[in-house]
Amino acid sequence: MCQKYAENARKRFNFYLDAILSQDSSAALDFILQAKPLAEAGEKLLRSIEHKQEALLWERPTIRNILNPSRFYVREKLQEVEIPLRGIAIASTSCPSFPVAMMKKLQADTLHDLKRRIHDQLEQLERFAPFYTRKKKERSLKEAFWPLETIFHEDLLAFFFVDCLKLLQENTEAIEECKRESCYTESSGGSQIKWSCDILCIKPSKTSLYFAVKCSLSLGLAVLLGLLFNEREACWAGLINAISFVRGRQATFTVANDRAQSTAMGSIYGILCCFIFKEVEDLSFLSLLPWLVFTSFLRHSRMYGQAGGISAAIGALLILGRKDYGPPIILTSPARAATLAKLKLSLGLGSLQECIEDLVLFDNQIASMSPKLRKKQSKLKSHVKKLEKFIEEAQLEPNFWFIPFNGACYGKLLRSLSNMENLSLFMSNIIESLSLILQCFDLDLEELRKPMKGLEKDLKIFKKKFGKSLHFHNKHDIEFGTSARENDSRGLDSEKEETESIVDSFLQNSNELSSKIAAMTGLIEDHQKLRGQVTVCLGGLGFCISSLLREVKEMEKEFQELIKLEHPSSHVIV
Repeated sequence: MCQKYAENARKRFNFYLDAILSQDSSAALDFILQAKPLAEAGEKLLRSIEHKQEALLWERPTIRNILNPSRFYVREKLQEVEIPLRGIAIASTSCPSFPVAMMKKLQADTLHDLKRRIHDQLEQLERFAPFYTRKKKERSLKEAFWPLETIFHEDLLAFFFVDCLKLLQENTEAIEECKRESCYTESSGGSQIKWSCDILCIKPSKTSLYFAVKCSLSLGLAVLLGLLFNEREACWAGLINAISFVRGRQATFTVANDRAQSTAMGSIYGILCCFIFKEVEDLSFLSLLPWLVFTSFLRHSRMYGQAGGISAAIGALLILGRKDYGPPIILTSPARAATLAKLKLSLGLGSLQECIEDLVLFDNQIASMSPKLRKKQSKLKSHVKKLEKFIEEAQLEPNFWFIPFNGACYGKLLRSLSNMENLSLFMSNIIESLSLILQCFDLDLEELRKPMKGLEKDLKIFKKKFGKSLHFHNKHDIEFGTSARENDSRGLDSEKEETESIVDSFLQNSNELSSKIAAMTGLIEDHQKLRGQVTVCLGGLGFCISSLLREVKEMEKEFQELIKLEHPSSHVIV
């Protein structure tokens, strides 16, 4: 699957880059349309890899595998390729027209060299072979930055695209470096420090302990109730309970329905076979063989799945494999997926606001803040992922007496939240790169203080406006159909003007900073590179700010549409 994903990523990269560099709008649209199904397939491959990587620990359980389970966490490494590709996709699909004018300012042969390098790296990753190291020195992407001096509003998208290219190049190389480090560690035999770290991996996590305790209590209680009900057959109570264990949450009503129907089918089959073999009860178990074959097909069906197949097999087994059948009944009351989707939407928006609030420009402590921010970004990613899962479950749940679940509205909200998650991640990467670039050169920061203060002020205003737009994320608002923007009577024109003023001010301060760096550094080659890299970073940051403000406004409209559908009596101004 990793090989298939690498092939998928390579094809997508080629299509997106061909679209951006295309001289014709129809050809560019054709490239983008060809990349769309590949992007969906790539996301499915990443999910499949995640589902299977935990099982790798137990296929051939060696001490090395158990001590160091992170060896198999390849999805996290592949995400380093997926995230920049999503950024490139955003850039290519947001282009208003082709060809992109700013691309003519870049050195064409440098971009083609970059495309070939990334293409080769993805191809080598596809083959699981080390990347070929060229002895000949090739021009890097930094040289393509030299002609970029001034940032215009219409060029923001292209600056963001170049930022994503740089990130993709760095990340594909980082994957290979990580792979080599892993090989070196294995071949060197490991040190005492390595072993001490590996031993710590045996320590179970809080989630694992919670799951183990819950299973133990559940099994113990089931057997205890079984003993009270029927001491001779108490062990079957534990079996019925154990087959329902699963790590993580399932689509409860859907799975329960599948299990109920499959258990009924298995029980009916068992009763029919008992009637047929009533004269020769000792041979009745032979009728299990065709049923087990049938349930193996049932497990792979879309209607019943694994839960239904196992339940059908157990239903027949309990009747044909023993006598005096009488299992205990245990009642549960799980939470609905629709309710959990609302909760995750609220938590996701709250986490997004925290990630944006933690973004700081020109901070000397950026390195120490990065782990804290990465942790919040990981939390946001987890909320988005669970929201997607709950939306899928909620669409399959029966409504009963509840309000029908609006899957279309929640799907739009999920797309907007996912886009903003990606954009916030790009912003943090760009800010970190910008800080590192400025630290590499000996510049008089006092001379740059005015435009830097202006950029910091612009970012602060952006965060304030973005946070204000996210006030509707409160779960109480979602549940009861109220909106924090009900009393806001400002028109769309004023909102648009405010957004444009923030972006325009940011561009003005960015160009002033770039000009002052040019005046301070002169024509020195390394300093020309510095100015070009700073310009690209600021341009990409401007695109992220503009896109986030636009996306959060769209999300607010979608949220208000959801309130109208679920609570028609509520008064919401769109």
